[in-house]
Amino acid sequence: MGVRRLLFWAHLIVGLVVGFGVAYMAATGSILAFQPQIIRFAERNITPSLLVPGEICVAPSTLLTAAQAQSRRTATSIQFFSDPRLPAQVTLQNNATLLVDACTGKVLGEGASRLRIFFNSVRDLHRWVALSRGQNEGLRAVKDAANLGFFFLLLSGLVLWVPRQWRAANLKSAMTFRKKMKGRAREWNLHNIAGFWLALPLLVISSTGSVMAYGWANDLMYRAAGTPLPPRAPERQVIKGSLRDLTLLDPLVARAKQQDPHWYSLLMRLPGEKDKSVTFSVDEGLGGRPEQRAQLVIGLKDAKVMRWEPFSNQSRGRQWRLYTRYLHTGEMYGVVGELVAMIAALAGLVLVWTGFSLATRRLIAWRRRTAKSARTVSQELVSSVPSMSSLSRVDTK
Repeated sequence: MGVRRLLFWAHLIVGLVVGFGVAYMAATGSILAFQPQIIRFAERNITPSLLVPGEICVAPSTLLTAAQAQSRRTATSIQFFSDPRLPAQVTLQNNATLLVDACTGKVLGEGASRLRIFFNSVRDLHRWVALSRGQNEGLRAVKDAANLGFFFLLLSGLVLWVPRQWRAANLKSAMTFRKKMKGRAREWNLHNIAGFWLALPLLVISSTGSVMAYGWANDLMYRAAGTPLPPRAPERQVIKGSLRDLTLLDPLVARAKQQDPHWYSLLMRLPGEKDKSVTFSVDEGLGGRPEQRAQLVIGLKDAKVMRWEPFSNQSRGRQWRLYTRYLHTGEMYGVVGELVAMIAALAGLVLVWTGFSLATRRLIAWRRRTAKSARTVSQELVSSVPSMSSLSRVDTK
């Protein structure tokens, strides 16, 4: 068996093993592609009172108090926007969201709450294979392994795609869609086209997914960047936000706005009763560019800056890790990147469908050949055995 044929059978077997996992990740990933834009469109008619960009008319504690009083749940974070057309967003326990007018303090409603809950559920299914950030480590390990298998499929598929003879006709048949094809030929053509034209974005999505899934892949990236490995942090940490005196947060928000005059969004995670600091995420853009994001930690009692970490102050390894997150979703390149990521995810579904179909056709053809061969051998055996009449004539003589 030659190397190319051995690689083909490895490609086929791995594809059959991880195919359903790849389809699962591709389906959930394609749904999440334009989540921010879809939510903003659904909430386009919910606008607060006009105010000076970046100004907050009422104290943040007033906004939080109003949201908690109406929902009867504890707030865990609040996000402000410098765009006067966008209301403040208060996140409550169980990931519910309330929109609040940052100028009047009036609760504007839940907005597209069902849509947000839907996207949160799809996100948790995509990342954890569980709902509400539940624990399902077994299925998650299977999903992560399927992603690694998909990375192998992409590389081996590119090798198998290379024509045996570099002719214009061979390249054209492997790179262009041919309408008149049917059955196996059509599926083979679609498999080659999807695998070739979208191999690069799919490789980026798969490799970045492995970095986020596996500690060893993350460590390898840090070593490649020449950066010491960071300490292991808890993968998921939920802040309950049980602070009773919310007025302590008012001067902190004002201090955070002063830290970066160019801020577009300001996300404050509410501390617990025993916490001594408050963490802010400051973003100068729409959320898809890590170089525009920074983390700010302010002391709860004295409102002094304890840590200010813009992107430029991060180590090279940490910068690469932040890029990994936004390359995976395509947000790094805005709407165009998200569109490419969605098309790539849909191409992953096409690869799974055509791959399973081609494998099924191969199996059916093999069974037919086996059955035909068995019938041929049986007929030859029957024809080679003397008939009973001829045996009787021989005995008579």
